[in-house]
Amino acid sequence: MKLRKNADTLKQVTDLIEYAFLKNDDLTQNNTFMSRYLHSADYGIMNGNKLASYLMVTPFQSHIFSKSVQMAGIGYVASYPEYRGQGGISKLFKEVFHDLHEQNIPLSNLAPFSENFYRQYGYENTIYQKVYSFDKNALKGFKMPKKRKLLRGKWNDLEIQNYVVQLYEAQLHTKAERNTVVRPQWWWNRINEYYPYRNIVISLDENERPRGYMVYRIYNSTFHVEEMYYLDRNSAKDFLAFMASHISSRLKFEVIMPTNALLEDVFPEQQFLNITLVPYMMSRIIDFKKIMSCMQLNRLGTFNIEVTDDQLCPWNNGVWEIEDYEGTLLCNKVEGDPDYSASINNWSKILLGELTLSRAIEAGDVHCNRNQRIEFKKGKTSFYDYF
Repeated sequence: MKLRKNADTLKQVTDLIEYAFLKNDDLTQNNTFMSRYLHSADYGIMNGNKLASYLMVTPFQSHIFSKSVQMAGIGYVASYPEYRGQGGISKLFKEVFHDLHEQNIPLSNLAPFSENFYRQYGYENTIYQKVYSFDKNALKGFKMPKKRKLLRGKWNDLEIQNYVVQLYEAQLHTKAERNTVVRPQWWWNRINEYYPYRNIVISLDENERPRGYMVYRIYNSTFHVEEMYYLDRNSAKDFLAFMASHISSRLKFEVIMPTNALLEDVFPEQQFLNITLVPYMMSRIIDFKKIMSCMQLNRLGTFNIEVTDDQLCPWNNGVWEIEDYEGTLLCNKVEGDPDYSASINNWSKILLGELTLSRAIEAGDVHCNRNQRIEFKKGKTSFYDYF
């Protein structure tokens, strides 16, 4: 059930989270937890007067190509050990999905502790990170810019903050993002407090216009770049030159980028790079019709798609006619045979993830009755948020 926000609820929620996630501090005194708690909805299963199972739902906006939709970030999913295996979490997800559907929230994201666990609730891997690891040998030859300018500071420097937000929001409006969070101010501030000791570098061109930003921390003998965004290759070189200026510190280097990033092309010697693809977030389509209306196709046409096996969001099941009308996909339920048929899990991977329809058919994830030779445009996720 949805919990009322009061002193007793807060005490019970924090007690359970502290126990389940091995937190030794009082969360009621933790600003990063409380800022999220106050912006979120709480769902729990009670055993008598005791909270037995819990999950938190935080509302966000998410950009999917040219549209902004509401998205529910799920976190702090937990039960006390004596109540595990009794179906409490399943009941909570069923109630949450029903409420989100009633609130016209078509999408949910979460960071899984177990991918298999969340697949039973319809979630699938959709967001990955590309991680570059290297040592000082990869940075040889990078020199600090002479005409361009690097501005270093912290988030509480308003000039730095304005540059970062300006670049972030400009990318959101390119109509190329796929399931990227629109960060409200309170979330920006929480990120900064949640990850202490973060530094930010802004790359400015010859006319002092911002062309990119890099967020980094140095800890455990590693220079960790947690977010790097740039509009041109010169800005990427600026950031690598800035990193090269730390070579004398005998650091290792790690850069987290979107999967479509081509940072490797900026390095003269790629042999020194170790590049890995890491799963990051899972997504769940709650309203298939609304998510489909955000998609973009490689060509015009009309075809039928079937959604199967959605036990928790049964309104998604059935055959949907998809028609491209002046760049907008119209989606309506019909009686008839589908051209393509798949579970809600697999449609989540195709519509919100990296998986193409053709590859899904080859892998057997989609049953193809009649190949219309369509593809959904993939877009990209340029920025990452952890719920």
